[in-house]
Amino acid sequence: MDDNRLKEIWQDLDKRLADLDFEAIWPGFAPVDFALYTSDVMCFRGELAGKPDSFFGNTSVDYQGARIAIWNLSGTKIESPDSLDRLAANLVHEMFHAFQHREGETRFANDLELLLYPQNEILTAWTSRESAILPASALYRGQDPEKNALQSLRSIAAVRAAKSQLSGGATINELRVETTEGLAEYAGYRGLCQINSELAARQLFYYKDQLFEGDYLFDIRRRCYFSGILLAITADKAGLPVPHPLQAKKTFWELLDISPGPIEPLSSQELSLAASLTALENERRTTLLAGFQERFQQKRPVQARIVGYDPMNLTRIDDYLISTHILMIEEGGVTKTLMGDQLLLMKTEDERQVEAVFFETA
Repeated sequence: MDDNRLKEIWQDLDKRLADLDFEAIWPGFAPVDFALYTSDVMCFRGELAGKPDSFFGNTSVDYQGARIAIWNLSGTKIESPDSLDRLAANLVHEMFHAFQHREGETRFANDLELLLYPQNEILTAWTSRESAILPASALYRGQDPEKNALQSLRSIAAVRAAKSQLSGGATINELRVETTEGLAEYAGYRGLCQINSELAARQLFYYKDQLFEGDYLFDIRRRCYFSGILLAITADKAGLPVPHPLQAKKTFWELLDISPGPIEPLSSQELSLAASLTALENERRTTLLAGFQERFQQKRPVQARIVGYDPMNLTRIDDYLISTHILMIEEGGVTKTLMGDQLLLMKTEDERQVEAVFFETA
């Protein structure tokens, strides 16, 4: 991307963000500085400079003594004013993370533990049921939307009770991702409602489509972005408060305190579909691991621990961990950064202990 174009985009976004009522999105929420960057250049406060080595992904980071939002434009297409509106909403999402940090948010998921989330056909079937209820409620335009939303929440409560029991409580990390990422997405959506209400309305259908994508049934962290915002919208429709003190210890779902309602048992059709989807996912994971094992054949035993990672680019398959972006391990008191595709052997049922690193055959 041309440097001048990078600066133009920054200025266009700055104008959009300057017009937002952040307090209306969430009480106490306020904008922070933001930086756009490419592989080697950034634009911060309207000025171009070299990209800091500490900038990775789209998130909030500490920079020059303050928490700011950053966005990597390398993989972002800017094709129309709608593209800029959507990107402005994405920056609100990242600014909300800075707000969470300021307010003392602690309800973060254990991402590495989340990779060990149990997968079976019944859990998949219940997740599919939940993924149908949430968007239907958020998009409901019929009579008595508050009653409909409350009924939907009670159905979701019943589904989640079943999932928690089946998973041995592993669903707590889903609830945490919904709280930290889903509510940040909710803040971005509320910002988009101010910037471009028609685009915001279409965005709800995007969330629905993502939940119905088979891949997201198994990519739990990504799915919870969408389930989290749709849950917040449904709670809002039900007349329940969404904004709350971010120092709270309970997750957003736990704060709603919804009693389970009656729910139909899983049908044979739901179980059959879940079995097919689970089989396809197992086949995909087997193929993925085989491809990495073919490339990375040199094994070096280590005694190391994972100390940093990009949670959106990790896959755990049995005792193997695949990273496709950035991974940091500590070995003998020294921290090493592993970039790009990596294959590691993990200690059985341990989310951090690394037993071997594999290298590509020369």
